[in-house]
Amino acid sequence: MMMRRVGEAKPSGGRGALSRRAAGLFAPYARWLTLLVAMLAISVALDLGSVRVLGSMVDRMSSNGTVEALDRLLAVFVAMVLGSALLGVAQSWVNQLIAQGVMHRLRTDMHDHLQRLSLRFYTSTRTGEIMSRISTDVNGVQDAVTGTFTDFLSNALTLIVAFGFMFALDWRLALATLIVLPLWVYPTMRVGMRLRELRREWHEESGRMSAHLEETLSVSGSMLVKTFGRQEHEAQRFAASNDALRALSIQRLMTGRWFNMGTALFGALLPGLVYWFGGRAVLGAELSIGTVVTFAMLSQRVFGPFAGIARINTTLLSSLALFERIFEYLDTTVEVQERPDAIQLTRPRGMVEFDHVEFSYQSHATRPTAALDDVSFTVEAGEMVALVGPSGAGKTTVTYLMQRYYDPQGGTVRLDGHDVRDLTLDSISTTIGTVMQETHLFHSSLADNIRYGRLDGTDDEVRAAAEAAGLGGLMERLPDGLDTTVGERGYRLSGGEKQRVALARAILKDPPVLILDEATSSLDSRLEREIREATALLARGRTTIVIAHRLSTVMAADQILVFDHGQVVERGRHAELLARDGLYASLYREQFSDEARGMTGAAVR
Repeated sequence: MMMRRVGEAKPSGGRGALSRRAAGLFAPYARWLTLLVAMLAISVALDLGSVRVLGSMVDRMSSNGTVEALDRLLAVFVAMVLGSALLGVAQSWVNQLIAQGVMHRLRTDMHDHLQRLSLRFYTSTRTGEIMSRISTDVNGVQDAVTGTFTDFLSNALTLIVAFGFMFALDWRLALATLIVLPLWVYPTMRVGMRLRELRREWHEESGRMSAHLEETLSVSGSMLVKTFGRQEHEAQRFAASNDALRALSIQRLMTGRWFNMGTALFGALLPGLVYWFGGRAVLGAELSIGTVVTFAMLSQRVFGPFAGIARINTTLLSSLALFERIFEYLDTTVEVQERPDAIQLTRPRGMVEFDHVEFSYQSHATRPTAALDDVSFTVEAGEMVALVGPSGAGKTTVTYLMQRYYDPQGGTVRLDGHDVRDLTLDSISTTIGTVMQETHLFHSSLADNIRYGRLDGTDDEVRAAAEAAGLGGLMERLPDGLDTTVGERGYRLSGGEKQRVALARAILKDPPVLILDEATSSLDSRLEREIREATALLARGRTTIVIAHRLSTVMAADQILVFDHGQVVERGRHAELLARDGLYASLYREQFSDEARGMTGAAVR
């Protein structure tokens, strides 16, 4: 069934709004930021003050100063340098506290928001793209945030204090320097905007590469590639993406190199210009040698921070591309939301009701195709109801709406008389257990995979659930029993064993409502019979919704709902539906004739 691709929400506003939103992440650390600014201000004052002390030492050397005066100036100089260095260590600690706190919150918000997004988002977005944003993009922001903020504050304060000293020393030299520096502002902004574009393109291509690798280097992906001999094809696809990343990386590294060279060249020439201009003033007896030396050193201290701010600006502008990609996911609409006054079911009975339910996966399309069209039925607590019909008829969609993976566009789904939209999501999850057609297992121990059904299950309860699901023989064969790692997606287990793990999870969870979604369709007859027997024990005493193509598994159902094109076209018990000679009878005869032909063919062989 094709589903509409969910587009990420573009963050509203332009670059200014994006910058303000990124800056807002620092709001919880206002007090720490105040402390950091204070320490930076003191550190800069000490650092630049030590330069002024060196100028005074030069004047003492050139104007018959005393050794005692030089000693005192040296002591002051050492104290200032040492104090600035110690404050630098404290600044680093506070900076890391702020930066890592911001990144911790950003990663948490990103993960929690992704957990709340509906199934629609995950069916339309590749896993590799999601992983790229939550890891590569967030780490890229971390690299920018960790040192950039402190560098910017330090450089800005250095400029303010240094220009204060420079104007106090000689207003003409200070004014000349102040006029020259802004010439770097415009090219800096241009370089930053271009780097922002390139960085976004690079991360988008990196996300596509991650998605490709996740698809082809997983166990199932690798098997598919080998089965069809597509190694060369996949190598070419990877090479194309790799070439694109290389080209974008070169562009990123080379963008602004001429501008940076000009900046470095001017910084190297600046002291010579100061000494030339200041030397003329010394020869004219307008300035002292110490003043010129101090000014030359301050000009270096001014130009260095200004160039640093220029580089920081380009870094921040390019980092906005990462913030934009992250905010796109954070702004993606949560379709299924829990109401503030949601009801917590304390003693669920397991009654399920669909009341004129309408649902389409293409909810925003002009003419959406209905997955469910005016579906109504009631399942009393403790009943077993079977959903049958052709593939794509809407059977699995019913179970999705029961579990509130989606909300219907029309009608109501009720659980114990309550609209599921009025219940807490935890209530729904606790009340309903599912054994899916494809069992997903984690790369962990067999016990951990079973315990996922109820995280507080004891070791004895886990073992009892495994035994009840027919895993006793498997536990004896495995080298470490329940502690054996099952491998990625359970590839160390057979299909039947994975189904038994799914049953063990459901047994441990012990839900009032059980959904069996094609739980035995991929198994051979012997395994199907064994698992059906285990399933029958599990279903006893609880509401059970069964989806199965093999009609032999649903003959004992209290009610059979026959779906076709999103509608319930027949309902009743097995014998009643056969007597009606409708779609159910047609499916029944077709399936049993196919099974008979299969048995005949097997006998001939």
